[in-house]
Amino acid sequence: MRKAIKIVLIVIVALLIVLFAGMSIFTGIQVFANSTQLVTNEKTKGASEIFWDKYGLDYENFCNTYQIESFAIASTHNDHMVPADYIYAPESQNSKNHPTVIMSHGKGGNRYSNYPIAEFFLQQGYNVVTFDQRSSNENTARYTTFGYLEKFDLIDLVNYVAEHAPGQRLGVWGASFGGATVGLALGYKDMDDKIDFAILECPISSMQWMLEETMGEMDIGIPLPYLIWCGNIVTKLKLGFSYRDAEVARAMRDVTTPVLIINSKADRVTPYFMGKEIYDALPGSAKEIWTVEDSGHCIMWREHNQEYRDLVQDFLSKY
Repeated sequence: MRKAIKIVLIVIVALLIVLFAGMSIFTGIQVFANSTQLVTNEKTKGASEIFWDKYGLDYENFCNTYQIESFAIASTHNDHMVPADYIYAPESQNSKNHPTVIMSHGKGGNRYSNYPIAEFFLQQGYNVVTFDQRSSNENTARYTTFGYLEKFDLIDLVNYVAEHAPGQRLGVWGASFGGATVGLALGYKDMDDKIDFAILECPISSMQWMLEETMGEMDIGIPLPYLIWCGNIVTKLKLGFSYRDAEVARAMRDVTTPVLIINSKADRVTPYFMGKEIYDALPGSAKEIWTVEDSGHCIMWREHNQEYRDLVQDFLSKY
């Protein structure tokens, strides 16, 4: 009798384990699906007249003023092309062998979203390369990963520019999601030696925090730590990295490239602490942080335009 009860208990425990494993895998797949397809190509096509008006940019005049060369390079990580625009400063005489800034847009944007601030860098004499991040506009890569896989597209472009402009000054700029892409790229292998300066505007510092905030707002009745645990396992199995690998401050703790961080205490998308923890993680003194009190997410360029310009000009001249 005892033996039979023991067998029954073993079977019940085994079934519970199988049930828990199956439920965890199913839950992890759902979390993975909802966290790695944050934008689509269709919803991030082009740029509207409303966008140009909001930033006060005359798109037609911009295209007539600057030579714009659209191109694409093959990604070295995953089977897709990285679409980009090479925009030439007048001083370059349409040559790639010239100081250059590579720009990485935020979630929901595309390479055109960077044009308003790109014009500022062009006026400072820099060529600009602005590209579509994964699943945005013409970049058909399937997954969005808060900068972790996106960093490889940026790294490919850094290497492309360095090959065409050997010895020239090379900087990177990224906003929000794009700030995470820049930070993770900068902390990868020898990128610190190839990049001369970096500007991070309202950068995401933690993939896990962003997911926790998003899932917490859903209130679906499943414990948040369990959701994160399941999603993390599936992400690791499918894409080969964990949420911890996408921690920007952790990735940048050995970076010596001069970094400027721009953020706001009123930002509710990427709160002030994100930029501050990246700043605190950076070693040495070649770092600056500019924090405004009242601007929302990534709108300092519009609301504090002259201060923004002066700050970046000073940073570029200093470093």
